[in-house]
Amino acid sequence: MENIAVVTVSLTEWTDLKNTVQSIAKNVLELKSKEKKELLTPKEAMGVLNCSRNTLQAYIDKGFLEPVRMQSMKYSKILIKRSDIDYFIENKSIGNG
Repeated sequence: MENIAVVTVSLTEWTDLKNTVQSIAKNVLELKSKEKKELLTPKEAMGVLNCSRNTLQAYIDKGFLEPVRMQSMKYSKILIKRSDIDYFIENKSIGNG
């Protein structure tokens, strides 16, 4: 027979714990993907996500993906972390994305 325990915590504590676990999961995915190219161009990100430019922009606007802006003298370039994409795909596939 299995023992079951019920623990009551405040919503704030639960949210903090949930965010911590999500952060750990994101870091683990980042470590797992070290052998892959870490920063992807928007075109490469669209290929991994199998989505259009508008959908990729919507994911960025909604905060699902955080772009990395690389500044140079003449222009800025937007890149997306592969670990963020992997994390987004993982959570989307289990219904949390």
